[in-house]
Amino acid sequence: MFDYVKARREMVDCQIRTADVTNYSILKALSTVAREKFVPNEIASIAYGGTSLHLGKDRYLIEPRIFAKMLELLKVNSNDLVLDIGCGLGYSSAIISEMAELVIALEEEFFFKRAQKILSETSNDNTVIYEGKLSEGINYEEKVDALIIQGGIEKIPNKLKDQVKNGGRVVAIFVDGFKGECQLGIKKGEEIHWNYEFDAYAPLLKDFCIEKKFIF
Repeated sequence: MFDYVKARREMVDCQIRTADVTNYSILKALSTVAREKFVPNEIASIAYGGTSLHLGKDRYLIEPRIFAKMLELLKVNSNDLVLDIGCGLGYSSAIISEMAELVIALEEEFFFKRAQKILSETSNDNTVIYEGKLSEGINYEEKVDALIIQGGIEKIPNKLKDQVKNGGRVVAIFVDGFKGECQLGIKKGEEIHWNYEFDAYAPLLKDFCIEKKFIF
């Protein structure tokens, strides 16, 4: 029988700690949450590998090292309301919920019901998941302290910007062709001011691409 506990421990020791992720809350969450429950059954045995995992359709679970470094930038604390865009089958939200007061997750129809079921089965009681178009975010009564996007983007839609409170943090992977970089954004007024943090790549989310214009 596959030893998921050992695989989880090795992921943290060999992938996360060696990437200079030192935040105790992140390390504890990654050591606790059963990643294998949040991927398709047929790839559960490789859930702790060092690559992005195909979840179905054109969507991927970001590799552990990059995800952990994104979380360290996001600086989630126990008072935070966090918006998790594109949570897939719920793994990212389950991790963030170990650190935040409340996680609001958004996912499309194909993944929504299964993610909702898995989060319920894993007793994740401070995550609320909504179904909808990822680029439009949610109509929640409060603006969020932090926002994270689980996939590559070329742009961040205005509707998502509007859902972050002034001073709030945003972490996303901006992709240009086969290259990408993780950036940390701080909301100031109506705009988000971005800073480069590290090189990273994640497959593009379809609704976050810049419309290509053809010139004749």
